Formats: sequence, structure tokens, C-alpha cells
Amino acid sequence: MSNLLDCYRKYTYFCSRVMQKVTNPLVWLARFRHRCGYGIHSPFAFRFITDVIYERHPYYAYRELDKSLPLSLRLRRRKGLHLLLRIANHLQPETIVVPFDAHWEKRYLQSGCRGAVIQSEWPEGKVGLCLLSKPSDEALSHIAEHSVLLLDNLHHHREWFQSLPSVVSFDLYDLGIAFFDKQYNKQYYKVNF
Repeated sequence: MSNLLDCYRKYTYFCSRVMQKVTNPLVWLARFRHRCGYGIHSPFAFRFITDVIYERHPYYAYRELDKSLPLSLRLRRRKGLHLLLRIANHLQPETIVVPFDAHWEKRYLQSGCRGAVIQSEWPEGKVGLCLLSKPSDEALSHIAEHSVLLLDNLHHHREWFQSLPSVVSFDLYDLGIAFFDKQYNKQYYKVNF
């Protein structure tokens, strides 16, 4: 039974990797030179790319969370959900705001930062991490200097994302990550994820 389960895990991992490469081959090829931090000179950006975005070691919560994922999400969205867990684990924000219908994203973010308060509505003060599914100008009023904004479906809203007053931004094609910390130099990085 254990061998069968291991074979199934390897097969689903292989299928998810193949599906990712097959669904967007032109995007992947166009961004090929923007992988693994090549050409990035900022120590902060390089560490974030190599230690968070491209982290390949399994985290403590992957197995438990992935068991409850439906098969359709397991093939398409697992990689992005794992990234959300790693980002929350790396940043350890106090407050996280997510869209109301982002059930799976909430679970992965909560596993990454167990001490965070996750809300679907905007709180009174500032937020540490904000996940948006579409552009929201209201989000900018809740962003503090050390806040991070994540924009899902970035390829549909790239113009809005590039106009943000963020300091360091990462364009992962499907996901945008914007840091608002003024201690870094303004930079926009494309990352092949």
C-alpha cells in the first residue's frame, strides 16, 4: 500500500509539472532567462527568489494540506498554494487580508503563519499581507511601509500592478508580489515561476 501511495504521489507531481509546462510553453520560454535569480544584484531580492520562490524542500504542512485538495486544484494550483505558504512563513505577518471566496488560499496562508489573523474584510489599521484576486484601490489605503501585496491573475491586471507605489515588485506571470519597504531601491523583477 505504501509503494502504491508513493507511486501515486510521484505520478501526480510529474503530471502537475508537465501540465504547468504544457499549458504555458510560450510564457515559460519567454521567461526562461529570468529563473533562479539569474541577473539579480539586490541581496534582498536574490534571497527572496532563491529562499522563498524557488525553495524546493518540502515544508511541514504540504502533505496534510495537499491531501484535502480536490484533484483539479492539485494539478493546477498546488504550486501557487505552496508559494503562498512559503511567503506567509517567511514574512510572518500579523494581519492577512484575503478575498472572501479564497478558501484554499486561507488554509495555506494560515498554515504558513499560525499567529496571523486572517480576514476577508479590511481592518481598521494597516495589514501585513494582502492577497487580491483583482485590483483594488482600497487596498492601497491599508498598506503600510512593511506590507506586502499579492495580486493573483496578474497577467490580466499587469498595468495596475506596475503603477503601484511599491518599491520592490516580482512578476511571476500569474502572481504579482509587491513590497512597500522604503529601505530597498525601486526595482521590478520578472521571475520564471
